Parts: sequence; C-alpha cells; structure tokens
Amino acid sequence: MKLTTRDVAFVAIFAALSVVAIKVIPGIPIIGVPDASIKFDAALAPIYGLVAGPYLGFLAALIAGLVTAGSPFSVLTSFAPAVSALVAGLLTQKNYRNSESKLKGWMVAALVLGLLILGWYLSWVGQRAPLYPVLHLGGLFAIIVTRNWTAKSFKEGKPQENERWQTKPFYILFGILMIVAGYIFTRPYLSEVWILPYLSLPFYFFGGIAILYGIFGKGKGQFVSAVFLASYCGVIADHMLGNLIFIHVIDVFIPLQVIEEFFLQPYGLPDVPSLFMYMIPVSTIERIIFAAIATILGVGLVLALRKANLFSRKS
Repeated sequence: MKLTTRDVAFVAIFAALSVVAIKVIPGIPIIGVPDASIKFDAALAPIYGLVAGPYLGFLAALIAGLVTAGSPFSVLTSFAPAVSALVAGLLTQKNYRNSESKLKGWMVAALVLGLLILGWYLSWVGQRAPLYPVLHLGGLFAIIVTRNWTAKSFKEGKPQENERWQTKPFYILFGILMIVAGYIFTRPYLSEVWILPYLSLPFYFFGGIAILYGIFGKGKGQFVSAVFLASYCGVIADHMLGNLIFIHVIDVFIPLQVIEEFFLQPYGLPDVPSLFMYMIPVSTIERIIFAAIATILGVGLVLALRKANLFSRKS
C-alpha cells in the first residue's frame, strides 16, 4: 500500500483524538472488571475505518489504545477499537486489497466477525450462554444479506449542490416510541410475560434506525444506512473481542473470587455466564448509542471531506 502525506496525517490526527477522548471523557464502568471502563473511543473507532480505510484506521485506534494503556488488561483491550475500525473500513471497501482482488471487503468483514462469534461459542462462558451473541449474529446476518451494497452506497454518498437539511419528524417520533416500548417490556410488571423482554432488543435496534433516518431525512437515507451498518458491525466486533478478552483473563489478571464477591453476589447471579445474560439489555442500548454517535459524526465528516476534496480513500 502506497502511503501519502494525507494518510499519515489522518492516522496521527485520529490517534491523538482517541487519546484525548480516552483521557478526558468519562467511560462506562465495566461490570466485573474493577477500575475499568468502556471509553468513548469505542464510538470513534468506526469513523477511522470509514475515513482512513480499514488498515490505517486499525493502526490509528491501536496506537491510541497502547499509548493510554495503564495495565496488561487495557493493553489487550486496545485491540478492540482497532478491530472496530477494521470491520467498518472493510465493509465500506469494495475489494479486499485492490480493484483486481476477487475477495470483497464484506467477505473479510464477515470472516472477522464470524471468527469472533465462533470464539465466543468455543469459550466456557459461551457454551453456557449460547443466546448472548444476538447482537453480533444480527450484524453478521446483515453483512451476508447486504454484501457489497454497503460499499456501493458509501461510495455514492456525495454532498448535493444546494441541498437543504430536512428531517422527518414522524420517523423520529416512531423511533422514540419503539425505544420506550422496548424499555417498558423489561420492567418487572411485564417481564413475567416471557416473550416481551426478548422483544425489547429488536425494538431498540429498529427504533435507533428510525431515529437516524428521521434526523438525516430525504436524499441521504441510503448513504446514512450504509454508514450506520458499517459502524454498528464495527462496534459489535469491538464488543465481542472485549468479551473474549475478559473471559480469558479471569484468574490471570482478574481473580474469579473478586468477580463473585463484588459483582455476582450483589446482583444475585450464580456465575459469570449469568452475568453476561444479565447485561444483554444494557449492552444493546450501549452499542446502539455508540453506533448512532459514529453514524452522526461519520456522515458529517465524510461529506465534509468529500466536499473539500480531502477524502482520498478509494472505496
């Protein structure tokens, strides 16, 4: 790959941006890991793949993670946002390496996400919590169904002359109502109806899509959808890799006794697999929010760079 000065600048700027985000913006505490949190760079990493491409985006996110790492656990988790940038970049890239390559970007993205899901089912936790990767299986299914559509829609997304910003309030309201309904389904007075808590997950997902479509409005829907799909798949790849790292460092960096005493017993949970299942609703909201943030920032940045003729990446 032939690097340009612009490529190096993107890597440096994005790595510095992640360092600032990690150091300044408070993270979300990780249940089960004392003094650890999910940093805001989880929402920024997919953007690096969209703008700089899968490999340079991976490098930018990884550099930031390693620079700010303060423990062996955080060194390992530095690869999670890097994988997010890789998957998002691959999905918006038609071919894996160059125009002559028969291997498509979406194929490699599906392979990466598929291997992460397989890693879950090969772990001792995954074998006892087989329904946990619902978000990840949904992303893999979306990649296989849409295939090269994401890369094509991303490439064709260009700013239109004299295009006015329009929103669709109906879709925004509909999305908000779906998210509220999904939240209500998890409440104790309705959770006894066995199917309702499971319906909350798709309600959150499709509610988020409706809100995004309503915000960006007419004329940008296909491009925005492509950015959202790439960002979502990147975010859940980050999530699954983080889960696998957490599982494999139990009794290495994180004593199982600490997890049981401070995180399982207070929630009345019998074991670590139950902890993961307990966290599904939280993880769903968290990852959709990250994907939404990446979409909003990514769409604006890509369109602005293209309008300024600074977007040099070949899709």
